[in-house]
Amino acid sequence: MSPSTITLEPRRSAYVALLACSTLGTLSSTIISAPINVIAHAIGASPRGIVFAVSAFTLAMVVFAPISGWMCQRFGSRRVLAGSLLLMVAAQAGAAFSQGLGFLVVMRALQGIACSAVPPAIQQVLGRHWAGNRARVMAAWAAAIGVGQALGPPLGGLVADTLGWRWVFITHATLSAVLLVLCLTVVPDVPASYAPLHVSGMATLLVGIGALVGAVSWLGQHGEVAVAAGMAAVGVLALAVHSQLGRTSAGPFVPPGLLTERRFVASTMAAGTVMGCLGVAIVATPLHLGRDLGLGPGHIGITMLALALAMTLAAPLSSRVTERFTARRTLRGGLVLLALGLLALPLAATASGSGSGTIVTFTVAALVLTGAAIGVVQATSALGLMTSPAAADGVALGLHNMLRFTGLAVGYSWVAIAYPTGNLSLVYGVPVAAVALTWAMAGPSAPSSEPSAERVFHDHR
Repeated sequence: MSPSTITLEPRRSAYVALLACSTLGTLSSTIISAPINVIAHAIGASPRGIVFAVSAFTLAMVVFAPISGWMCQRFGSRRVLAGSLLLMVAAQAGAAFSQGLGFLVVMRALQGIACSAVPPAIQQVLGRHWAGNRARVMAAWAAAIGVGQALGPPLGGLVADTLGWRWVFITHATLSAVLLVLCLTVVPDVPASYAPLHVSGMATLLVGIGALVGAVSWLGQHGEVAVAAGMAAVGVLALAVHSQLGRTSAGPFVPPGLLTERRFVASTMAAGTVMGCLGVAIVATPLHLGRDLGLGPGHIGITMLALALAMTLAAPLSSRVTERFTARRTLRGGLVLLALGLLALPLAATASGSGSGTIVTFTVAALVLTGAAIGVVQATSALGLMTSPAAADGVALGLHNMLRFTGLAVGYSWVAIAYPTGNLSLVYGVPVAAVALTWAMAGPSAPSSEPSAERVFHDHR
């Protein structure tokens, strides 16, 4: 189906359906954040164990993101998106019947595999059929992710409080089934194209990144430095082999230049950093509110709503800010606000001499600042990606999302490592350092006279 054959009304319904799929993908991660303590108690999981169930979802997304990107290009975006939604229905339904941590971890991993195909499929369809105003389209995409952040905690908390935690997964399975029908009926396709699979390159990349992320997750769950170091060594070796494969007759894994182009590098680094900070915020904050302040799932969900609403409202505004100040300035400004928000969270949580009500109020304010910054950075980095040459390559899109998900997985794992120490300044302080590094690596701000928001990620001569 070409853009010219789509009437106005189907285009609107398809656009809404695609944004809803983005919301659903985020919802699959966030819907268990509010009832996380209830689920852990029901299945007899420790704090580290239940965080592992959360991080298993993200680890699976990390490992399968490049394959999903390649599949979107090889088999067509709509077909892959429909398959991912079908797998999501099955995995969410399976999670509802979990009796122990092991089975829940497997189901969450399957959900992560399903979710890994959602971003590249949607990015390809939006880039093909709604290319007229990429800044606003990517801002809407980021806002849809914010909606998933907004709906997840309160919806999960409400369902868990009223129907029980198993219905949290049943609810998500039902929503996935509805979107599956919409995907098959109204969403336009991006036709499949010839995309040979670089088997050795894909295998070494997946082993390398998977082992490194797995090492961080293992360290967070078990604290066994020797095992984590061994996994990290395997990851480094696999990536070293991967880097050498491009010099063989098989050729490079991705066409030369795509992965070193300025917009791709800046966007991917910012996206990975902001997702890591998001992972810390959405896991550490509910744990603190539940275990230290004694709040229930419903109250935690309402409190966490502040972060997600701020993300949702700030993302659309980022396109206007970008048009006025250029994308790089918007990106760097968002990173500054993010650092301030992360610094405010431990201060709010440890407010001296304050009651729980005051602490929650301060926490909400810090979450609003953090969420607004995340929305701005996420939308601006998405714009940089979609205006880069890498946007036309499925594997390059998959690599971007792999590194984006890696940030989220590392954020989750960092909470598992640092939260048991009881030092919230440490929990949030390391992400602040990562934000500062990303800000420094983003380069000098672009001059305001630069004519197009789609060019602001280029080097300035």
